Amino acid sequence: MKQEKKDQVELFKLIFTLNWEDPEMDRMALKIRPGDTMMTITSGGCNTLSFLLQDPSIIYTVDINPSQSYVIELKITAMKYLEYQEFIGFIGLSPIDDRLSIYNRFRYKMSEGAVKFWDYNSEIIRKGFLINGRYETFVKLVSRFVRLFEGNRRVNDLFNDRSPEDQKVFSQKEWDTGRTRFIFNAFFNKFILARRGLKADYFTFDDGSNTFAESFFKRFRKVIMDVPVKGNYFLHLYLKGCYKSLQEVPDYLKEGNFQTIKDRLDRIKIVTMDAQNWLPQMPSDSLDCFALSNICELMSMEDTLKLFKEVIRTARPESHICFRNLIIPREVPEELGDKIIKDIELTNKIFNTDRSFVYSKVAAYKLNK
Repeated sequence: MKQEKKDQVELFKLIFTLNWEDPEMDRMALKIRPGDTMMTITSGGCNTLSFLLQDPSIIYTVDINPSQSYVIELKITAMKYLEYQEFIGFIGLSPIDDRLSIYNRFRYKMSEGAVKFWDYNSEIIRKGFLINGRYETFVKLVSRFVRLFEGNRRVNDLFNDRSPEDQKVFSQKEWDTGRTRFIFNAFFNKFILARRGLKADYFTFDDGSNTFAESFFKRFRKVIMDVPVKGNYFLHLYLKGCYKSLQEVPDYLKEGNFQTIKDRLDRIKIVTMDAQNWLPQMPSDSLDCFALSNICELMSMEDTLKLFKEVIRTARPESHICFRNLIIPREVPEELGDKIIKDIELTNKIFNTDRSFVYSKVAAYKLNK
């Protein structure tokens, strides 16, 4: 499969099979109501699927990378044609015989592009594709070295139930160490990450850090000290390379939610396009929620302004936005500040409780039309 490039991000065959944005923070920011029309950034498709539990009427899931569209298409098709236990086995969360035979039962129900893509990547399907994207395989590699250098006991101890005070004391003693910093310096640097889809010139900082490893370690330290570890499946993925159990997974993977989501899958509309080029095709006053992730880091300031002008045009009155930064600082253009209003109190809350510690900013906004 041919590699494509878009500004500072290289679009490989398959970057993500999971979402690394915390859906609980998106839900708080977006205030999704039954009947809402949503726009999300596809990535691994986890959050888009989980948002169906809030009963929106339509979710437009948008991504410039066709591989990410094929990921969510595979998830949707598998959910439609498999029952829960077989679905969980097919995607790789439990053992099952011959995933390729299962895939062949429903592959003809997918688009031609998705069939070609997954036929080409059949080895990923055979292994169970869910934690096998380019970034996820990197995370699994990191987790093996974490357990090697930190030791299984220390890693397992981190996930024990503790009071907030005891968790902070334990984390300071056992994890705020030179050994842990060495791991971050070894893996979370611009050269290693460039090989995972981000070019080396992508990295700038607004938190006083000199390197991505330093910035990322600060976020890691914050989440293990200040955010409850119990139920934090993002942290478990980074440190152990897997989900802890089927109770600590994204909502769409929980058995009790499976049928509800399955019944609503046709509400998802997959769009493979730049968000700033797709929004102008949408009618005015047609969208209620915008989960934008950190897409503006891939845009010039001019394109960022264009995007948010289109958000204003397509938004219904009192629509909501969730917007992130990974490294490069981006904000709603100042000239639009009277139309797109940051909810400071809610922004502080979701940033300080975000379980997925990779983002330097998670912010909530409301449209004023």
